[in-house]
Amino acid sequence: MNDARDEILARVRTSLKSAYLPGARASLPAHIQAPAGDPAALVEAFSREATALGVHLHRCETPAQATETILKVLGEIGGTEILAWADDALPLGELGAAVRSEELALNAAKGWRVLDPNVPGDGPARREKLAELGRASAGLTGALAGLADTGTLVLHGGAGRPRLASLLPPVHIAMLRASHIYPTMAAFLAAHAEAVHAGSNLVFITGASRTSDIELTLTLGVHGPKILHIAVLLF
Repeated sequence: MNDARDEILARVRTSLKSAYLPGARASLPAHIQAPAGDPAALVEAFSREATALGVHLHRCETPAQATETILKVLGEIGGTEILAWADDALPLGELGAAVRSEELALNAAKGWRVLDPNVPGDGPARREKLAELGRASAGLTGALAGLADTGTLVLHGGAGRPRLASLLPPVHIAMLRASHIYPTMAAFLAAHAEAVHAGSNLVFITGASRTSDIELTLTLGVHGPKILHIAVLLF
């Protein structure tokens, strides 16, 4: 077995010495400018594509309407615990306070407790914490951007923006400013060239989690949230 292994590694080393590697380009392509688009048309296109994917889309004209809408969605979902981004990471900062005040105003069976998303590195404490977070009935996040041509959300992780909030609970509620909707992914990347390096991760979410790997049968919620709500903030 060792002789075969040594032979294989020797062949790999020999190949690496003679492998062809393309040279670096002498010049980089010109920077792509994000195309301009009619804001109302972008909202319409995003809404149409997201709705076609089964997304529950809510257009909110005022902060009060947005808060009321999200609290109503949470009430319909049920449960007592949620995962959420930090207040200053949400596009509607007062929403976090509203959720906590609702928690105090309602009885324990109807209130919501915002779980601490910090997970220990290893050991029993990590397993216990993940089990606790697994009880969350919904995740509440903002969004860096939306892509009009596919109804896609763009989220960037980082301090105060735990990725588990958009990946772990069965329901994901995201808030997206209408002014942050771009025509395409290329337009978004042109406008946010730093986005790839600005956070711990950059996630593109197109509809609820779905797969048809098994006998081509569409199944929702296998790799993430089964239901996605997007509140488009028009103010």
